[in-house]
Amino acid sequence: MSRRVMARLAEQVPAVEVYSIDEAFLDLQGLTTWYGTLDTRAQALRRDVLACTGIPTCVGMAPTKTLAKVANRLAKKYPELHGILRLDTASRRERALRAARR
Repeated sequence: MSRRVMARLAEQVPAVEVYSIDEAFLDLQGLTTWYGTLDTRAQALRRDVLACTGIPTCVGMAPTKTLAKVANRLAKKYPELHGILRLDTASRRERALRAARR
């Protein structure tokens, strides 16, 4: 199933770095030109993976891999985020790091 998920992701983004059996880092650069906002693209990726594999996913977006992992963890933890968290500003990163400590 992991290979199927990673293959679906690889079909839709410029590059995928498989990190573990259930984690990957995606290169989302340039996608806003074709797909609108990154949040819109992330929701589309989540829907596609769920429809094709039955596996629910969450997306954490940030300028570093470490922050992306924090964002992903919080996206899973808080249902009101609808599975997506983008840490694209200093204030969002600060709030996320405070929340991650709890």
